[in-house]
Amino acid sequence: MKHLFLINPQAGKSDRSQEVLAQVRALAQERALEYEAVVTRYPGHARELARAAAERGGPVRIYACGGDGTLNEAAVGAAGFDHAAVTTFPIGSGNDFIRMFGPGAERFRDLTALLDGPQARADLIECNGRLALNVCSVGFDARIGLRVGDFKHMPLVGGSLAYQLSALRTIIEGIHRPYRVEVDGQLLPGKEYTLICVCNGRYYGGGFNPSVDALPDDGLLDFVIIKGVSRFTILALIGKYARGGAKDIPQIIMRRGRELKITCPKPEMVNLDGERIDTDVISIRLSAKKVNFFFPQGTHWNPKLREENIESEENKRKKEHAVL
Repeated sequence: MKHLFLINPQAGKSDRSQEVLAQVRALAQERALEYEAVVTRYPGHARELARAAAERGGPVRIYACGGDGTLNEAAVGAAGFDHAAVTTFPIGSGNDFIRMFGPGAERFRDLTALLDGPQARADLIECNGRLALNVCSVGFDARIGLRVGDFKHMPLVGGSLAYQLSALRTIIEGIHRPYRVEVDGQLLPGKEYTLICVCNGRYYGGGFNPSVDALPDDGLLDFVIIKGVSRFTILALIGKYARGGAKDIPQIIMRRGRELKITCPKPEMVNLDGERIDTDVISIRLSAKKVNFFFPQGTHWNPKLREENIESEENKRKKEHAVL
């Protein structure tokens, strides 16, 4: 088994690449690993390296040392290769994908726990021919998130203030747009929409939880669709939406399916796991490709399986204690 560590020096608030390299080298020496550690140099580099490693053949485990963007690049690079698997060693600022592992998300920070962990096949989102692991969104939140960078260059403007300024601009400009929306070939009755979120994972945007039931391995995507609402209404309901209460909001349409199509009168911004696409016809579907994702023993993205794993681990420890 080969191990490839892809380290993003831009992840998080400071460059931690040397710190991570030191951890990897120490672990590799301790476990006699066949490994390679690479510090990425530009956007898309992790995707290229993951694809090259998968194409070489032979079992390989790929560790995306960064945030959600690094993980998405590694996952897309390894997509469709049965002998390759990816995970995340979270040193980024968001790390949203692994939030669905609950308390077990902290265990991803332990490289030793990741080495021998189990894996599961994860679905992928395909948007206009491009892939993503976690979430794709269109509308109000996509315009905010994708334009935060417009404010970050300003003096004394940090990440949270830049987000607030981007949100203020988006609210002033108007929060809903005229879209034609189809889910699995069925035309939805509305004419204006505020936000459309397609979920393979459950969290995005620094902890927003639009779909509490989404699972990356169930062969379906969760569509969360907010109808056209006023500025006052969106401010009133956004907190509940963020906390996982979308099902209880009457202005939100919840669907599960395989394909969603949005037709816009002019090009709209699409947020595909942090990457921007501008287009007037947005085709989002469950990809035919999958990717293997590995995780620490005893954890799982499915809460039911996570509870079973915890119970199994506890029973194992009790038996070992009884033998002693």
